[in-house]
Amino acid sequence: MSSRLGVLSDLFKSRLSQQIVLWVFASILVIEGIILIPSVYRRERELLQHLKSISSAKASGALGNRDLLIPEQELLDQLKLIQQNRFVTGGVLYRVEGKRVGSFGELPELSFDQVIHNRNADFLNRQIKRYDAVWLMSPLEGRYILIIRHDASSVQREIYAFIGRISGLVLIISIFVTLATMIVLERILITPILILRRDLLRAGEAVSRDEQGDLLEFAAVKTNRRDELGEVAVAFNQMFRQITAAIAERKRAEADLRLSQEKFAKAFRCSPNAITISTLQDGHLVEVNDSFLKLLGDELEQVIGHTTLELDLWTDPADRADLIQTLQQAGFIRNSECRLNTCSGAIKTVLYSAERIRIGGQDCILSVINDITERKQAEEALRESEKRFRTLVEQAVDAFFVANAEGKLIDINQQACVSLGYSREELVNLSVFDIQQELTADGFADLWKQLAPDAPITFEGVHRRKDGAKFPVEVRIGLLKFAERQLALALARDISERKQAEKALARLAEIGELAAMIVHEVRSPLTTVVMGLNSFKRMDLPERSKIRLGLALEESERLQRLLNGILLYAKKQTLELTDLELNEFITEMLDSVQEMPAVADRQIKFMPLSASAKVRVDRDKLKQVFINLVSNACEAIRPGETIIWQIEPRADEKQIHVQVHNGGEPIPAEVLPNLTKPFFTTKSTGNGLGLAITKRIVEAHGGDLMIESSATAGTTVTVSLPLAADS
Repeated sequence: MSSRLGVLSDLFKSRLSQQIVLWVFASILVIEGIILIPSVYRRERELLQHLKSISSAKASGALGNRDLLIPEQELLDQLKLIQQNRFVTGGVLYRVEGKRVGSFGELPELSFDQVIHNRNADFLNRQIKRYDAVWLMSPLEGRYILIIRHDASSVQREIYAFIGRISGLVLIISIFVTLATMIVLERILITPILILRRDLLRAGEAVSRDEQGDLLEFAAVKTNRRDELGEVAVAFNQMFRQITAAIAERKRAEADLRLSQEKFAKAFRCSPNAITISTLQDGHLVEVNDSFLKLLGDELEQVIGHTTLELDLWTDPADRADLIQTLQQAGFIRNSECRLNTCSGAIKTVLYSAERIRIGGQDCILSVINDITERKQAEEALRESEKRFRTLVEQAVDAFFVANAEGKLIDINQQACVSLGYSREELVNLSVFDIQQELTADGFADLWKQLAPDAPITFEGVHRRKDGAKFPVEVRIGLLKFAERQLALALARDISERKQAEKALARLAEIGELAAMIVHEVRSPLTTVVMGLNSFKRMDLPERSKIRLGLALEESERLQRLLNGILLYAKKQTLELTDLELNEFITEMLDSVQEMPAVADRQIKFMPLSASAKVRVDRDKLKQVFINLVSNACEAIRPGETIIWQIEPRADEKQIHVQVHNGGEPIPAEVLPNLTKPFFTTKSTGNGLGLAITKRIVEAHGGDLMIESSATAGTTVTVSLPLAADS
């Protein structure tokens, strides 16, 4: 029921149904009105005839059976009796010839002339509600004519009542017909139209939401009507499918176009290559990207609207003419090398590519410019580098060999030819096994398997010259990837001299061991001699003998010191390492150092480090180093002068510097490299082993000893020591 009321509610809301119902209702009213008017007129005539019949009957009653030949006045008086009837208000009596006999009551408006022309004539005055009519078929016929005036009020009331009854009936009929029409229209026309309207709204929403048309079903189509509305619904469904398909196709095309435009715009803007769009006819630049502006070195406003010739872009303007001709003939240009000018005056070498396109009905050129200036420079630099590398390789003291996995020589340098005695043509036809006989094919295959990028292998071998002579070599071989090929690059160095030097060093080591043995054997009898000489000091000897005894003791002691130094230098440095804080260690040494005879009358200024400086060293050996350096510094200055002893950190904070500086006479530059060599001394009483031993101790700690001297800065000895791990 509620759904039915909802349908009726929608029906009344429908403007089309309102118009149809209105027109149906109005049409019924018009039709009924057309029918009503004659009915009213007939009813009115019937009522008037009734009045007329009543008055006629009254008149007949008034005359009765009287003789009609009575005087006219008496006849008139008799006729006045009809006024007793409430429907008669007056009358007038005429002779047939037209003479008026007299009247009574209200005078009728119907004239004698009208009656003569039409015996059935009458007159109705609706405003004053009066009706005039002739008394027909009266006894006075042929002699008199009586026109009677009637009161038509009852007729008018009856007419109004008749009209009301008829109108009510018409209204009821109209309402019934209208409702019937509405019900029929609702089922046949309005409801399908409303359904179609809802489908239209759904279609509009579907189009606005970009829904797929194939997934949407319309209620109007489901009704399967076989009339015009069904055809309209089917046509609408087909139209909607076509529209959604067209919209989808258009949107796909627009999306593809936007995507294409977006891709082109991004490619245009973000391309590292310079891109321009210019007119074909005169070369005016229409659009350029940032890479072109960067290449040209100009602003966008200074470029757009100008031609490339106005911008003096082409180093050779004839290049543009040739390119335009090629473009007009072929329609495109690919990687044509040319040169362009920049705003700074630099000349760029570029690869120019172009395509002929149309924009807004105008022929244009889409140009892509690839700046290869750096590549050209790099290629030139590479050629120069290759040339230099080839020169370097050819002039290298080591022999270069390039071989493949089978051991075939691919390339060699000049030193390889010189060292082996072959020409280049002869050597590149040989294999690795021809020049290194100890290496077999299986051995080379095993060696090849061990090779890896950035992991060269070093080994020693023996090469054989063309004349059959052999010499030892050190070979460093690595894996080289060249043009998708893996090759072996081997550097062979003749180590004949090194082998000889190693033999000499081994001989020197044997001599050193022999010297240490001799020193050890000499020290024992020398000690006995010194003891004997010291016993002579207790004897009473002549003065001359005492002088000779003193000289003998002095030389014996000097010889003993020399032997101790030689033994200490030759002995392997064995360290007893411990953590040591240098500031505290040197501060503790100052008092004992000041008591040394060499330091007498001289000042030592110690400048410690503000932070802790921990090192891991042998305490006694480091003390020996500093005592030797301070003693040498004090001996180099005059009494009263100052020695500066300071600690400085290294810049990389992994080592510490201890410097001993004196302002004495500078050490000649040619002497400085020899100071740390054994048995080299500038002192008359020295043995030349002090600095040599000091250097060996410092180097045993992983440090370094450096001596600097100049006339302005004086002499500075720097001991570099690694910091402890927790420092």
